[in-house]
Order: sequence, then structure tokens, then C-alpha cells
Amino acid sequence: MSVAYFQAVETIARAPGERCFDLVLAVRRYAEWWPRVDCQPLGPEALLHVGSRVRFATDGASWVTEVVRLEPHRRIDLRYAEGDLRGPCAWEFDSHQGATRVRYVHRGVQVQSARCSERLALPGAVLSADALTGLRRVLEAPAADVSGGDLFEALATQRAVRRFRPDPISDAVLREILAAAVRAPSARNAQPWAFIAVRDAAIKAAIGRHYLAAWRQAQAFTAQVDADADLKAQPGYDRMMRGVNDLAEHLEQAPVLVLCCLDLAQLGPMADPNGEIRAPQSAYASIFPAAQNLMLAARGLGVGSTLTTLHQFSETALRELVHLPKHMHIAALIPLGYPTRPFRVTTRKPLEAVAFLDRWGRPFPPR
Repeated sequence: MSVAYFQAVETIARAPGERCFDLVLAVRRYAEWWPRVDCQPLGPEALLHVGSRVRFATDGASWVTEVVRLEPHRRIDLRYAEGDLRGPCAWEFDSHQGATRVRYVHRGVQVQSARCSERLALPGAVLSADALTGLRRVLEAPAADVSGGDLFEALATQRAVRRFRPDPISDAVLREILAAAVRAPSARNAQPWAFIAVRDAAIKAAIGRHYLAAWRQAQAFTAQVDADADLKAQPGYDRMMRGVNDLAEHLEQAPVLVLCCLDLAQLGPMADPNGEIRAPQSAYASIFPAAQNLMLAARGLGVGSTLTTLHQFSETALRELVHLPKHMHIAALIPLGYPTRPFRVTTRKPLEAVAFLDRWGRPFPPR
């Protein structure tokens, strides 16, 4: 006979209920705050909606959870629909002295497998408490970001992030980011890319030394020819350059450095028999869309990034550090990490200044 479990665990998060609710909806970010459980959305959505189904697995047990009802910022009703757990459960969010009480409730959940009964009875509460601890950690972190579902929000708030918190990026989050990269289009559908995610402190430190040397050369050249004369008077220039310098001086402190590599052997007519690139525009058009996918996915998961190319001044040394084969070329180096300040809508040139209809100078229709 199966036993029905009525369990409730809760925590107090120093964050508004709306932010707590939004973070739980951002299913692609679960790996960030609930790493003990493998979470796989059974659909392409990044935000939960009624009918969304998600597969969870841990310690030899697995189950599918379905969203039954959403009461914005107050409650998310769920049911365990398949696998080792069956029955209703819910997330609840209530105001509490300027903070939010977050509760995860089992309302008569049954364990279907005798094999899993002992594993999931008491451990079920432990796992739920583990999730709440992680949820609170994300919500209360400096520059906390709870988005992660809307593509257009990611597009509007993506910026070059050059200062990172030391918080590690979990395997599951990094896997989501890299999986998005390989969904990009490429010339001839050759998919001529590879990605090396560097976490090793010694390798990052070595890459950082080469990067800093290249940056010092670039600084000297810029000063010598006044290369930024057309930009220096713009608002934010000095702050941006301080960030660029900070990145160069502390690159190894980014939790992950991703080397975006182009496989010269898969470029076909874009490369000669020796692997030299004949058509750079076409060749790089097969790796930079993947790099942009990677950075947008990172943004959607609350991770900051910036695309850099200073590595080219010391690519030979970098290749040796990561044992890169001769036919692979490093096209970009992208540091990843949680930013030290929140994402906000960026300021860019107005559309009317850069978009025209049919011919140059003909204004694009206003809204």
C-alpha cells in the first residue's frame, strides 16, 4: 500500500514575492539554484505556463511535474504526473515583514515505487529544503537577476559584462549555455565549431597573462595614434574603458573562459588545402552566430559575458595550453560569470538613425 505524504518546507527570502515567483517560473535556471536535482523541461519553453511538463531526476528516482494553475506572484499549483511520485504539490509566496515566505508543499503525494519509497519520503523534504536554500541564495545575491525566459528581454538588456562575482557556474547551467551555441545556423550547415570551457585555475591564469600582455600592446597603440579620438567624448567612454582594463587585469577571476573555435577542416571552399581561410567573412559567419547564441543564453540564465578577440596576439600559446589541434582556430574568447551589477535596458542609437526603408536615407516608418 502506498503512503500519501503531506510535507511542507519554507524559507524567508529577502525579496519581493514577484521576484520569487518569476524565478520559479524560469525553468531553465533551476540548475543554478537546485543543483542536486537534474531538471529537463519537456518542451522548448523557458518560462513555465499552464500545461508545462518538466522531468526531474535524483538518486535513482525520477518524476514528471506538470503545471496545473498559476496565480501570479502568489501561487503555482503543480502535480506529479508520471514516474516515482504522483499527486498534487504547490509553490506558495506570501508577504512577510517586508520579505517573502516561500513554501513548497506536498498535498498527499504518493511514492509509486517501493524501491524509491525510503529514498523519497524523508529525502523529499530534504531535497525541497535544499531547493529553497538555493532559491534564497540567488534571490539575495548582489545584483540578483531573476529573468530567464523572454528572448526580447535578453536582447534589450544584454550588455558587455566585464566584472564578475566569484560565484561558480554549475555544470548544468554551463551545459544549457553551450547547448544554445550549437543550435546556431552555419554556412553549408557544416557546424564547424567547437567550444572549450576553461575552469582550471592554472590554465585561466596563463590565459590571463597572455591576454593582459595583448591588452597592454593595444593600449600603447591606441594612445600612440589616438585611435579612439572619435569616441572619447561620448558619455560612458571612461567607465567602459575602466571595465575593459579591469577585465584584462583580472580575466582569470571569471568563473569560466570559453574559447570559441572554428574547424578549418570543415570550411570547404572557404579555406585552402593548408587550412588558411580564403573567405573570412563567410568563415566567421559560421562561428559568430554560435557565439551570440551562447551569450544570449547566458544572459537568459542570469550570466554575464563579453566577446573578446585580443587572444589573437597570442593564439599559438593559447592553443598549446588547451592542446588544440592544428586544424582548429580560436575565433573568440568569452568570459562568463554572474555580473556585479544588475542587467538593465541598454542605451543604444535610436532605430531612426540606423534603419532605412528601401534606400539609404529614407526614414523607417515611425511607430
